[in-house]
Amino acid sequence: MKIVSYNVKGLNLPVKRHSLNRELCTYDADIVCLQETHFRRLDHPKLYTPHYHTQFHSTYRAKSRGVTILIHNRISMQTHRIITDTRGRYIILICTINGRVYTIVAAYAPNNSQTQFLTHLLNKLTDVASGDLIICGDLNLCIDPKMDRSASPHIPAGSQFSQLHSLLRLHSLHDMWRLLHPTERDYTFRSGVHNSYSRIDYFLIPSRLLSRVTTCDILPFTRSDHAPLLLDIRDEFHSHVRPPWRFNEHILKHEPASIAIQEALTNYFKENTTEEVNPFVVWQAHKAVIRGVCIQWGARLKKQHTAHRLEILRKIQDIDTQNKLSPTPELADALDDALRSLTDLEADRFNSTMHRMKSRFYAFQNKPGRLLARRLKPPRPHKASLTSKLTGD
Repeated sequence: MKIVSYNVKGLNLPVKRHSLNRELCTYDADIVCLQETHFRRLDHPKLYTPHYHTQFHSTYRAKSRGVTILIHNRISMQTHRIITDTRGRYIILICTINGRVYTIVAAYAPNNSQTQFLTHLLNKLTDVASGDLIICGDLNLCIDPKMDRSASPHIPAGSQFSQLHSLLRLHSLHDMWRLLHPTERDYTFRSGVHNSYSRIDYFLIPSRLLSRVTTCDILPFTRSDHAPLLLDIRDEFHSHVRPPWRFNEHILKHEPASIAIQEALTNYFKENTTEEVNPFVVWQAHKAVIRGVCIQWGARLKKQHTAHRLEILRKIQDIDTQNKLSPTPELADALDDALRSLTDLEADRFNSTMHRMKSRFYAFQNKPGRLLARRLKPPRPHKASLTSKLTGD
């Protein structure tokens, strides 16, 4: 079972939500915990994610803070209890997933008094937690400043860092990434203003769950100033769903693909239009032939787009690694340029998706059919987007 924790730095813009959806398809996580969604309470846009219909949101009265938990459609889940913070700082989800009870916590700590916040949260969990506990999120604090900051500061005695260590020992919680990478230096947050790095995003796992954890990785930076974290836990449940094929009309805008399709059509009818073959059979069979050509070119263009995106991500990761070791203004500018290239690439993809959606609504706006039926159909309870409206714990 894959779990991703990600500080997304706001999701109110449609292009940001589209970019997030693209990233989620790449991660293929079963559970996604988001921080800093910036959704305003009772007045936030719908987070449309086709593979994550079950959603739990904790929001704030202003466009700040906010945490969200997304559950993949392939996961068999039964919700037992949802506890949220009125300040949009955490969600406690107690549920049964694939026959096993979990308490999943997505948290976003304030910029100050982090240990007090974590103390309150852990005391709350002591009373309500059931089954296997998984805590993830942005704690806005380094557990080990000497290892988790690119520039190690002086640590005074009796500081909140030592208090945090004592708190984690008291509740038998472990920093999963550090446990698997004891000597490695890597970071989850980049400060563009100071050109510095720190590791402030965590997976906190109790002792009894450690044996089931296979990997815990820090993924590359993309659209946010935080890097996503990926936790993989052994689970016996497996589900594989192959989506139906859909024609990609954008390949017609690609001149070599358009020429190849026209040549394939010409050659097909030239070779198969004979007196021995029924014209109806020729017409029906040409659809399968052209579909094969379209699949071929669609796969080729997708491979090119993926390679270009991976090249940008690899460039970001290389520059980011150099900048972590020896920060310079030149490397910071190069990193910003690479991040802008990634943003432009995602914006092009978003514009194509919006064009396809607008064309579809224009074509079926005044026609009774599947689109209207789906709009009028009430949502199923187990796939509804659940926004918590609790006023307290």
